[in-house]
Amino acid sequence: MRANEQEGVAMTTFTTVRGGVFLTLILALTACGNAQQDEANLLKSLPKAIFSRKAPPPVVTPEQLGQALASTSAAITLYVSEQTKGQFLLQDIERNGPYQSFGSASRRVIVMRDGMITSTRGLGGDLMSSEEDDLLALVKRAAPGTARYVQRFLTPEDVNVTYEYACSLDIGSSIPVVAGALNTSARMVTATCIGAHGEFTNTYAVNGGQILSSRQWLGDTLGYMQTQAIRL
Repeated sequence: MRANEQEGVAMTTFTTVRGGVFLTLILALTACGNAQQDEANLLKSLPKAIFSRKAPPPVVTPEQLGQALASTSAAITLYVSEQTKGQFLLQDIERNGPYQSFGSASRRVIVMRDGMITSTRGLGGDLMSSEEDDLLALVKRAAPGTARYVQRFLTPEDVNVTYEYACSLDIGSSIPVVAGALNTSARMVTATCIGAHGEFTNTYAVNGGQILSSRQWLGDTLGYMQTQAIRL
């Protein structure tokens, strides 16, 4: 949605909410008749009622994508939270062996290994660490089979919890991957992971041992995160 369209939607929403608030105010004053009414308290409630609506989730525009590509030569990945519907771009800020840390000025960090998310920071309910060797090996080869996968989280009570899964992989067809600086194809890999804590299904689009786009489970708090490499 373009900026002017967003402003139009925002103004429509603002008008609707404001109109409802003022109608409530008028009805309240009428119902009281001659009884004393603290009108000041009603007026004080207006800003709270108007601004109580949640802000819309951030959306990455084509202009922002172009600016990101032009401002750096580093790897860039687009992330979409299915939980919040928010979108954000992170760029490669550090490498430690096979691990890439993608970050931003807002101190959100997502660590990836060949496109698989291994940990997060600054997102809330973060994935603290994982044991991804077995799963990643099969995903990179686009090979069917069963793999062990472990995720670790820190609870609000500062307790470390570990969830272990057995993941069964199925291999699908090739799909085009066209995004940012990428114009290629990739093989679809689906991993159905089951453990004592529950189950989830991840999907990966893989080319040459690199996950180009995906849908990955990051725990009960973060839910599914979609990823799309914009530049490798």
